[in-house]
Amino acid sequence: MRQNIKPGGRPVLSNEHTWQVLTGIALLLFALYVALPYGTFTSSIYVAASVFAAVAVAFAVRRRPLFFPYAWLLLAGGLALCAIGHAIWYWLDLYGLEPFPSLADIFYLVAYPLFAASLWLLGSQSIRDDGALSDALIVGISAAVLSWALLIAPYVYDPDLTLLQLFISAAYPVADLILLPLILRLVFLHRTQITAHRLLLVGWFAYFTADLLYAHGNSVGWYAPGGLTDGLWLIAYALFIAAAWHPSATVEPDPSASRAELSRRRLLVLGAASVLVPMVILITSGTQFEIVRVAAIASILLFLLVMHRMAGLLRETHRQAEVLEDLSHIDPLTGAVNRRQLDYELKREIARATRSHTNLSLAFADLDHFKQFNDTYGHQAGDTLLKQLVTGWREVLRSTDVVARIGGEEFLILFPDADSEQAHIVLERMRHVVPRDQTFSAGLATLQSNESADDFIARADNAMYAAKHHGRNRIVVADN
Repeated sequence: MRQNIKPGGRPVLSNEHTWQVLTGIALLLFALYVALPYGTFTSSIYVAASVFAAVAVAFAVRRRPLFFPYAWLLLAGGLALCAIGHAIWYWLDLYGLEPFPSLADIFYLVAYPLFAASLWLLGSQSIRDDGALSDALIVGISAAVLSWALLIAPYVYDPDLTLLQLFISAAYPVADLILLPLILRLVFLHRTQITAHRLLLVGWFAYFTADLLYAHGNSVGWYAPGGLTDGLWLIAYALFIAAAWHPSATVEPDPSASRAELSRRRLLVLGAASVLVPMVILITSGTQFEIVRVAAIASILLFLLVMHRMAGLLRETHRQAEVLEDLSHIDPLTGAVNRRQLDYELKREIARATRSHTNLSLAFADLDHFKQFNDTYGHQAGDTLLKQLVTGWREVLRSTDVVARIGGEEFLILFPDADSEQAHIVLERMRHVVPRDQTFSAGLATLQSNESADDFIARADNAMYAAKHHGRNRIVVADN
């Protein structure tokens, strides 16, 4: 298998099919477990598959530059605890001892905080978390009501269960309900554009389904080890391996994609989640008063969360309006004002200079040989040059001066209350802060009596072309 060397000296597996091979091994163990009769051999396969999942995820952290590796290490730690729990459970069951509740449950339940921390960390690096957690909690609370009605309440009202059995039985669906908003938050943040997160999502739903079937099967008496219910946990482990080894697990999420947009699909999910609680109330209100109270409390929480979400959307709308307002007069690359804003500033300054009988100067500046610079260093370097140029100019310009980008490498600079001599001094300072040893040519004009804005700019433009004609890297003052 081909290897690359990661910065720092560690080898990095570069075969993009590694995740498929490892996932295939995990799925093969699942098939063997389900196909063979339940017994010591299949129990050993199950424990081995669990250990394989924990080791494979941990090994991915060591061999590959995963994004936020501590999150994956926590996932591997949780899987290792589950593997220990499986070993204890099968040992008790095969020896005819009661495996529930047992020491195995401690390892199973302790794994959940590690899983929760892993999911939280994977989403914690997003710059924006607008509404993602609120949306996930809306779905999570609705699922909690359904889980209470179908899974937790039957245990609460079962007189044959001891207090410890009741606690353990209810702990699993509760733990799943804590994980559900976290995985939904991760998906909402990145909108499942990251394949590794998509695999995690499917894996966790397989895990939740296994927990659901196990809890229901235990409550009604149909569950037996060695079937598809146990196999679903192995499917989840296989998907966790695939997520850790998939090439997308090394990619840092794009911050611009980390916005919890309220799309139509998202709105459909939130609407369905909100309707779920009243449906549970309608179905169960005739027989289960306790469930009605739980559902009523959840309805209040859902309403508050929806209000919080709407408030967040309102803030986001205002923020986007401010951004659009800025973009309407700011050049997005350099931060200089654009041509639209320049026309406004020039009209205002001409009116002020005419009214107060003060000077107003205008410079038309054009970078020399900018096309050649782009051809040599690339357009990205050219964009960086333009940004550094405007930043450097602002350090030598006065607070009242206005620099505007009107073309690729063309700029207009307004100098209020400055004649041509004063503006010339500032332009000379500007020539000395051009980055990458580049130069510019400039034409300088001072406003004449009753001169229009177009004529004013045209005189500065003609002077700039004269500077180009006479050898570039110079300033030419227009004739009055």
